[in-house]
Amino acid sequence: MKYLPLIWSAIMRSPARAILTLLSVMVAFTLFGLTIGMNASFDAIEKNAHADRLYTYPRFSNNGLPVAVAGEIGKLPGVAQVAYETFLTGYNQDPKNFVFVTFLNSDVRKLMPDWPLTPVQWDKIAQNRTGVVISRVQAQRWKLKPGDNFTVVAPLFAKADGGKSWTFQVLDVAGDVPYMSDGYMMGNFDYFDKSRPAAQQGRAVQYLVQASDPTRTADIAQLIDTSFANSATPTQSVTEKAAFDSGNSSLDIATVGRDIALAGMFMVLFLTANGIAESVRDRFGEFAVLKTLGYSDTTVMALVFWEAALPCMIGALLGVGLASGISAILPKLFSPDEGTPTLPTMTALVFVWAGLSAAFVALASSVLPALWLKRMDIATALSGR
Repeated sequence: MKYLPLIWSAIMRSPARAILTLLSVMVAFTLFGLTIGMNASFDAIEKNAHADRLYTYPRFSNNGLPVAVAGEIGKLPGVAQVAYETFLTGYNQDPKNFVFVTFLNSDVRKLMPDWPLTPVQWDKIAQNRTGVVISRVQAQRWKLKPGDNFTVVAPLFAKADGGKSWTFQVLDVAGDVPYMSDGYMMGNFDYFDKSRPAAQQGRAVQYLVQASDPTRTADIAQLIDTSFANSATPTQSVTEKAAFDSGNSSLDIATVGRDIALAGMFMVLFLTANGIAESVRDRFGEFAVLKTLGYSDTTVMALVFWEAALPCMIGALLGVGLASGISAILPKLFSPDEGTPTLPTMTALVFVWAGLSAAFVALASSVLPALWLKRMDIATALSGR
């Protein structure tokens, strides 16, 4: 602590350089915090994915699969339960106000016990055919409460009478699901299905399948697709683990995030190392004086380290703090009809990684200048040569 004034004076010897370095470090750690926080969000979603669940949907058609497919899938070895769902897309009042409603058959509650709906709320969906249970996000977005009516205009989903307006009663407000960042509305499959024209009834867009053995879920997904490969309704199946794995797609989001964070750290390392090296070269004579006054090599090297570490630590703190603030206001920057993407999760681990990275950058930046000082010739340095 007694060396702090000396360190601070060294940093502020060139105020412009110190400020620019601090701002650069802060920007880099803001980027670092957002990318690492985003990876933390994807990791949490993947961790919570159930190993015994998989999803099956049409391979080529957008018109769904006959609900009879559920019975056929259920007969396959290794399949414990099957449920299905379909979707309604439309808008409320203005085409810009996009609405997405999911209609579930009664077996979905058995396969999705981790969803935040209570047994009473599941019963409400089953017993109130024209009702929907909505999440807190959707309730806040549309300013809805239990008992309110909500109308969806769906140009692509006509009723049996030709109408395209669907009116639902809000039955209850439930908790949100982490990977459904824009919330949800869930209704009764049978009501939606029976309200469609006869030719379009009896079809589901997606099947939820539970494996009896979690270690064989991928095999069962392949078995389902093989069984329907030559039928009129070929399928495509994916395990929930694979569906939520950010590194399992054509764009490995986790790896991209890490690469961006590393690029930011390299920029910080370059700027900090260059600044410390220049600062030490400019003050060789001053360090020589310190050594003649009895300062040990270890003390002088520590002074150089802390001269690099202080801007890094402050910049890291400000940068990750800014990243935390940005992640909090991001939902307000997206139009409601666009949906809110998965947001960075600023866990304690993000701050720990930021602190460790800042310490590493400071250490790496100060190693070479510190070695210069250790090997310096005091007489030569004092003479200014």
